[in-house]
Parts: sequence; C-alpha cells; structure tokens
Amino acid sequence: MRLSKSIYKRVFLSIVAILTLSSCSMMTEEEPDCNPYYKVRFRFNRNMQYAEAFSTQVGEVDLYVFDTDGKLVWKGHDEGATLTEEGYLMDLPVAPGKYDIVAWCRKRHENAAGFNLAGGDHPLSFADLRMTMDREHDGETAHSTTDLDALFHGMVSEVELPDEWGTHIVNLPLTKDTNSIRIMLVHLSGKEIKKGDFEFKITDQNGYLDHDNTILDDESIEYRPWAVHEGLAQTLPPLVPDNGDENMVERSRAAVTEIHSLVAEMTTSRLQMCRKPVLTVTRTYDRDKVIEIPIIDYFMMVKGEYYRQMEDDEFLDRQDDYSMTFFMNDDGSWYKAVVDILSWRMVLQNTDL
Repeated sequence: MRLSKSIYKRVFLSIVAILTLSSCSMMTEEEPDCNPYYKVRFRFNRNMQYAEAFSTQVGEVDLYVFDTDGKLVWKGHDEGATLTEEGYLMDLPVAPGKYDIVAWCRKRHENAAGFNLAGGDHPLSFADLRMTMDREHDGETAHSTTDLDALFHGMVSEVELPDEWGTHIVNLPLTKDTNSIRIMLVHLSGKEIKKGDFEFKITDQNGYLDHDNTILDDESIEYRPWAVHEGLAQTLPPLVPDNGDENMVERSRAAVTEIHSLVAEMTTSRLQMCRKPVLTVTRTYDRDKVIEIPIIDYFMMVKGEYYRQMEDDEFLDRQDDYSMTFFMNDDGSWYKAVVDILSWRMVLQNTDL
C-alpha cells in the first residue's frame, strides 16, 4: 500500500521531534534542558600588538545589562584568578531578548587612585554608569599626584539573545582608558640635574567618562608626577687603533662624559582628539616655563609615520604607554625632543610648536 505525501510528512516531523527530545535528555549538567544559555567573552586586543591580553591586563569586571527601555535587568561581578583561566566566560542569566551591555573593568595598583561609578554599588540607569576619576584640590585647582588603576570600558548595543536552544556567546571588546606617560630631561653637557630643579604637569579635562566611554565636560585637571627619578649615565670615549698593533683598538684618552637626567612618571585618564592636553615643565628657580606643548600633536607625529591608515582616536586608544625625552641646554631650555612609542622614534627640533 502506498503512503500519501502528507503521511510521509507527519512521520518525518515525528522523527525530528523524537530526536530533539532525545538530544535534550542527554544534555550535560551545565545545560540540563533545551533552554538557551548566554555567556559573555571579554576581549582586549585593542592594543598596538593586536594581541589578546584580557587575562593578563584585567583584574576584575563589572557587567551591566539593560533592556530596550534603558532599565537595568542584571549586573554581575567577577575578579581574581578565575579571570586568568583560558577561555573565561561570564554567565549571563537573562531571558531572550534585545539588550545593551556595558562593562567597566579594572586592574588595581597598590596606593593608586581610582574611578568612582555615579550610581555606586546600585546603578539603575545609564547615567549611573558614568565614571569620575579621583582627584584632589589645591583651592580651585584639581590635580592628581598618584598612579591610576588601569580602567577598561566595553559596550555592545542592541544585542539580540535568541530564544533558541544552545549556548550563545556575546563578544565584548574592551578599550583601555588609562595612559602611562614618562618625561625625561637630559643635560648632554654633563650638567647635574636634580629633582627640585623642574616641575612637571599635564593639564587636561578628561576625568569624567560617560557609560559609552565618551569624555564628558569636566573641570581642568593637573596630572602631576607620582614618581620622579634622577638618572646618571656615562658615555665611553670612541675606539681608536692601537699604534702597537693595527688589528687592535683601544679607548681614546678623552674623558668619560657623564649624562644627568630626570624622569617624571604620570598616569592620565583617556586621551582623545576632542581634548588638547598640554605638557608644562617649569624651571623652579625662576618659574620659567621651559616646555609648554600640546602632547597629542607630538604623539600624532609618530602615528602619522607608521600608522597613516589608522584613525587618530583609535591610535590613542590602542597606545597606552608614551615616552618623551627633552635634551636641555645649559640654561635649562630645551633644543631637541625625542618621542618614543614602542620601537618607533621621532626626533624633533624646538621650533616653538
């Protein structure tokens, strides 16, 4: 007896249903039924090496999930050794739907200043996820004189979490919002340079960050060194042929030259093209500003040499470590600067930029 097409169809659908129920019955303890499961994978490869570095750079994470009405529906926290595990994922126990997901992550440093969430431990809205950098005040002047905890931000908008069986992973890319900047002053003439000879500061208005990592209007902040080091190096005289043996060389009898330097270390909040941070170095004995430059303009010179195709703000987000060396005249004024970023170097003459 021949079966009709409709009977074949009903038989096929029955077999699919049986197989589906069987597969659900064989689920692991992590997925004991046919419900969907959601997890978040944090990614930190927005750096100059394009290398995944979440496990080594981030020490704790705070995650916030908002529905389409901007209402907080879930928040989670994790920290410590679990973040260093390969393939770390954070469970996302929410119902299927569309969400905005925001993360603020940190790596705390001993005796470092930090950032404060507007809503504290109980945020309810996006406005409660604004971050304010710690600062002190000298009268009307805000300043930071300590290292800053490393701060990272991540956000994905309108993420659709499907109502389908299985594990669904949301990738959340992070951006580092703190920067280490070292300023070195060098007297090539051998003149001694001491800690008290100069004062350093970087002035910016970048200590207030919105939930989407936008820099909000803020008071002017002076970033002052959290460490200043004196340095001393020796330059050896050149090698010259030994008169006794043309295959041998010896040091000339010229005197060994000592080079004195001073290194100031500062940490700032997020750098972006919409702000114009200024580095100022003041000679203390007469209060003369021997250096006063817009540092981002100098950083962009190095970016322009090696990463012409990269957006300026992306460069500033990826790069978080800067070094600038100023070679000084005897009177304390500078005549040449060197900007070092990773293995790249830009040498600049003082043209009163």
